[in-house]
Amino acid sequence: MQENFEYIYQDRVVIFIDVLGFKEKLKEFEKEALKNIDDGSEYYYSKKVNDFINTFKDVVSTLDKENLNYYLFSDNICITVDYLSDKSLLPKVLLKISDLFYAFASKGYFLRGGIDVGKFIDEKLIAVGIPLATAYEIEGTKAIYPRIVLSDNFVKLAESYANEKDFEYSDLFTEGNLISTSCEIKFLNIFFNIINTENKYEYLETFRKSVLQNLKHSEKKEQIHIKYEWLVREYNHFIDYLTKELIFTDDDNIPMEEELQQIINLKILEYAI
Repeated sequence: MQENFEYIYQDRVVIFIDVLGFKEKLKEFEKEALKNIDDGSEYYYSKKVNDFINTFKDVVSTLDKENLNYYLFSDNICITVDYLSDKSLLPKVLLKISDLFYAFASKGYFLRGGIDVGKFIDEKLIAVGIPLATAYEIEGTKAIYPRIVLSDNFVKLAESYANEKDFEYSDLFTEGNLISTSCEIKFLNIFFNIINTENKYEYLETFRKSVLQNLKHSEKKEQIHIKYEWLVREYNHFIDYLTKELIFTDDDNIPMEEELQQIINLKILEYAI
């Protein structure tokens, strides 16, 4: 007889993410796998789906597995964080989400999602609680564009972190750094982690190429196309912020005027609104 266990609610940050336009990608994966069989392969194998899965695994493999769980099911990613066990864990995970966004973008995929915080049953094979339902709802109703939207409860948590003077990561949670705002909606600034990137030009150039490719592919699909137009505005706005303010916060690596202009030239003007 199966032994009954008591499952305990704990404080968790829950991140729910999906991949924009993934249904079409699934068709590509299956088509490639079926073609490999036709070509004499022993297995239904898709290089594209392997690249997709390994991109996810490569980024999350460096996370602290003792204090968080993560799941990948189809186009959905769920990450739960025991943020009380180690105060530095949450900002590190959020920066990893930025890494994940960029890693997928470099492969042609763009993410959207929601983040909430609250009481949650968080076991290896079990994830139950309001924060997941809230993050899922945010992803479906507020994220809309390629962005990770923050719940009101999470914003309050972030504000408490920002107000802690002795917390080494407090500046990350101030407005304009790791958190951006559009009207009443706050979302993760997925570009901010570029400050830790040595080759900022290459980083932005890779992102630019992928956005342009998706814009071109969606020219006959308005509902998808407008999502990437929104991303273009955010991307251009960030380049302005980077070249006028953020890049000068590192006194050891002040760029030359020529380097700044190269970055400015990466703005996407043909789709800017």
